[in-house]
Amino acid sequence: MRLAPGERLGPYEILATVGAGGMGEVYKARDTRLDRIVAVKILSPDIASSPEARQRFEREARTISQLSHPHICALYDVGRHDEIEFLVMELVEGETLAARILKGALPLEYTLRFAIEIAEALDAAHRRGVAHRDLKPSNVMITRSGVKLLDFGLAKPAAPLGPAGASVPTAATQAPITGHGKLTGTIQYMAPELLDGRAADARSDLYALGAVIYEMATGERVFRSAPRSLAPPSLDRLVRVCVAADPDARWQSAHDVALQLAAVDTSRSSQTERVSAGRGAARLPWIIAVIASAVAAAMAVADRRAVVPTPPVSATIRFAIAPPPGNAFWDNLEATPLAIAPDGSRVGFLATDGAAQRVWIRAMSSMDATPVSGTEGARSLFWSPDGRSIAFFAGGKLKRIDLPAGAPVTVCDVVDGIGLNGTWGSGEMLFAPVSGEAIYRVSAVGGTASVERAPDAARGEQRLQFPSFLPDGRRFIYSARIAEEGGRVMFAERGQPGRVVLESVTNAQFAGPDILVYAHEGALFAQRFDVRRAVLAGPAISLSDRVRHFYSTGVARFAVSPNGTIVFHSPWDVERLAWIDRGGAEAGTLATGLYISLRISPDGRHVAYARAQEGTGTFDLWIADTARGVEQRLTSAPGSEVSPVWHPDGTTLFFAGGPGAPHAKRKSLSTGEETELQTQQPSQAPEDVTPDGRTLITTARARSFDTWAIGLDDPGRQSALLATAFNEYQARLSQDGRFLAFVSNESGRNEVYVSTFPPRGLHTPVSTGGGTVPRWSRDGRELFFLSSDKRLMTTPIRTSPELTVGTPVPLFPLPGRRIWKDYDPSPDGKRFLAIVTDVLGDEQPMTAVVNAFASLDR
Repeated sequence: MRLAPGERLGPYEILATVGAGGMGEVYKARDTRLDRIVAVKILSPDIASSPEARQRFEREARTISQLSHPHICALYDVGRHDEIEFLVMELVEGETLAARILKGALPLEYTLRFAIEIAEALDAAHRRGVAHRDLKPSNVMITRSGVKLLDFGLAKPAAPLGPAGASVPTAATQAPITGHGKLTGTIQYMAPELLDGRAADARSDLYALGAVIYEMATGERVFRSAPRSLAPPSLDRLVRVCVAADPDARWQSAHDVALQLAAVDTSRSSQTERVSAGRGAARLPWIIAVIASAVAAAMAVADRRAVVPTPPVSATIRFAIAPPPGNAFWDNLEATPLAIAPDGSRVGFLATDGAAQRVWIRAMSSMDATPVSGTEGARSLFWSPDGRSIAFFAGGKLKRIDLPAGAPVTVCDVVDGIGLNGTWGSGEMLFAPVSGEAIYRVSAVGGTASVERAPDAARGEQRLQFPSFLPDGRRFIYSARIAEEGGRVMFAERGQPGRVVLESVTNAQFAGPDILVYAHEGALFAQRFDVRRAVLAGPAISLSDRVRHFYSTGVARFAVSPNGTIVFHSPWDVERLAWIDRGGAEAGTLATGLYISLRISPDGRHVAYARAQEGTGTFDLWIADTARGVEQRLTSAPGSEVSPVWHPDGTTLFFAGGPGAPHAKRKSLSTGEETELQTQQPSQAPEDVTPDGRTLITTARARSFDTWAIGLDDPGRQSALLATAFNEYQARLSQDGRFLAFVSNESGRNEVYVSTFPPRGLHTPVSTGGGTVPRWSRDGRELFFLSSDKRLMTTPIRTSPELTVGTPVPLFPLPGRRIWKDYDPSPDGKRFLAIVTDVLGDEQPMTAVVNAFASLDR
């Protein structure tokens, strides 16, 4: 049934039919409230009864709502009226790219302009973890201000490489409409992995982008006949890489494609490309790729193999490295769990199967990685100069192991439970804890570590971190955190003071003979380095616009080898603050982003949480209305502010913040005033406040995690509540303030306990098979915690007249990709606000680049 002019969907008055597609119909309409013209897309009545179709329609709404970009059609509203579901979007006036191509090939100037704008739009979607999956000329609208990418109706969550429809063309100008069979998409633009039924990611969109660029440049579809070579040659090479049959052989991000497009040499576009026997070899890769894809489109069969042209040795080659099956990459934001052999032939990394992390080795020429026995519990790794051994930190020891199957040998003792990073030179190793009190030197054969250098207070240095030897095995670079200023990369020779090389908070590595690689604000750069003068030379070259980079500790997740091979990891987790009812069903999403901690206010009307900034991975505090979801930023310092805790009066927040190691701070919500609590411990994070508002409970970190009490009316009144050789943390007070729930690993694994407050005597165990993150119900009758097998547990408990702890029972298995980082029960106990992970960044591939520095001007 079609809607007629004058009919209404809520406040939207239908004006005219614009077009129809496989998923629904699009109408021009007027928003009677705001008096503006919009596009309304409804789900087709003939498929409205299909659960799959409705699910796709709802997915489109969620996808578009996350996107805000000048080249992506904006979503205004989502609604339902008389069983009709609809989206309301901006009405995009113009001509579809499909209609324009019917008139012939576009001039090179417009081909490049439109291609760059499409690539930028895709990059914005991919950064949100969403692949379009149906990019084609009919889904691109040409407007006066540039292109608009339309119709995310087939989009679905995809691996971030760390989220649309409006004026639809008429049937006369449309490209073939997406069908509703086994394949979802338009075959002419579908990557081989989609035709195989394999999972899509951002690179599938890049395949379609290559086909669209070819069509703009030639006026012909790439699969109608053997395609011709494009001019200029740089554009031809760019498109060939886009449409490579193997996703690993394509460009790995839309941002990279946009940069390549911007660098196309237009001065060579007028050269005539002769079609002759002499040019046959140049056209062969095109023909092979086209035949392989055309056969796949026609037959939709599995196990195809396409020939990909072998680049010359001097070419830069990018490919993906996935975690081993059943594992995820391991990272704790304090260590460097990634290293490349000096000759660039192998990469070592840490991965975990959920029980323990260990070192894995993968040859660059292989698709498989092999675990290294004896490295269980490793927290960081680095290679020997000859590539025959690796060193790693585990269990309070620095160890080395000969490959492929040696036994681990202890080099020296180190501080346990803290991030450590090291480097191996000529017979010696340097290492430093992330706390940065010193860089230590030790013989590679073993012995007692000695201080190589300590922070120089006269130069404002607070922490020294991330030593990394130059290829000569004697000189090295390291990072220095500077009071109130950020950080610096330093160059050092033994016995000589360090010299400033670069102002940036990052680990850095040297790729011989003269390249320095480092991170800055979440991007990865390479720059020429004059070793003799210890100065940078020439411009910085972007290797990737995204790398996992955590400003608070300085760790950027990358590794380089002297021969120019680099591996880095970009994806972060994709998370939501979601309401979950007591049955485990979702009851709404409050906000989206990357989170680490949250706390609901005493009256339940607000929630404070720590959300990461894009690029640096550092966390700021935000506050949101729990009813309306309206957000407001509370902090924006260069470092991280985490662990918000409400004062019982609801007008003050306590939190942990920098610079340097986190300190307990207080912020008045009424005046905005922020003060630091003077604590005895160098690193403290708030956990709870006593009901009388006089005492702050914190977790302090030294050699282990301990629980402390700080007097708020008298900061000098400080005492250790739980301080042993084991970890005691995540403390929470009962509503009456008489009992303290906390986590301890004294049994050999994390378990939840309850003690009196202040603690005395024996503690009462609550969990029995592993437990973390205890939370009291507001009425004090339940204690919730997360079990080691990813379930939310509830324990009946009574605190008066004496403590009585019942048997824990599961409420529901945790939704999402990982155990919740944090959650809080609502005041009425009927639901929970939790950090739910939809995409786990550590499950997403790393990127390897061979000959990564080819673009640096020598």
